[in-house]
Amino acid sequence: MKTELRAAHDAQMTIMPHNDPAIPGYDISCQCVPANEVGGDFFDYFWLDAQHARFGIVVGDVSGKAMQAAMTAVMASGMINAETGNGCSLGGILKKTNGLLYPKTERQMFTAVCLVSLDHSRTELTFANAGLNKPLLRSRSVVSLLDPTGATHPLGMLRESEYHERTVRLASGDVIVLHTDGILEAQDRARNLYGEERLLQLLERLDVGALSAREIRDAIFNDVQQFTASAPQHDDMTVVVVKVL
Repeated sequence: MKTELRAAHDAQMTIMPHNDPAIPGYDISCQCVPANEVGGDFFDYFWLDAQHARFGIVVGDVSGKAMQAAMTAVMASGMINAETGNGCSLGGILKKTNGLLYPKTERQMFTAVCLVSLDHSRTELTFANAGLNKPLLRSRSVVSLLDPTGATHPLGMLRESEYHERTVRLASGDVIVLHTDGILEAQDRARNLYGEERLLQLLERLDVGALSAREIRDAIFNDVQQFTASAPQHDDMTVVVVKVL
């Protein structure tokens, strides 16, 4: 069984990128740390158009753990990836994926997803959120939550759902953080949660101007690890950091 779980872990990890992307105007770094051999978190990135003007990033978190969540994560990631080359809007991609995923998953299985587009010619971030934690934006010294527009139901919850986009103008030095709830719900031995406030405070005090996206990403994981200390990891943790150059 251990051998099979390790094989499943290796297979799941292969669907996620192993290297950070090199995109003009942006510094991007991503990492997924499963709580078990296999888990429900995933991320991926891809071009959203043939001209390579819009770069897409997806972060997902399937409810539940272990093999069932991992299988759903692989399926959802593949469906989203297959829709990215069809010229659909981000909301349209999520709507189509929801329709495909709904009949193939059990009713208690949901897939929270945030789909992001980076336009390097206009320095804009466009996103559609289907139930994932709100993206964080550090602009100058202020950290804010980016509220989505329209429905935010996780994929697979309703047979039909409309998802809408929001576009945010960015400036040089801005940092965007996408993350799954394994970060906020990390627990110490006394079962205290790491929480959103700690993450916001960390991003506020980091000297992001002097740090790369990878260093900011690692600082988040290190801060969570210091908080939890010797407590076991209960949920998958995924972090994506985008820094505007």
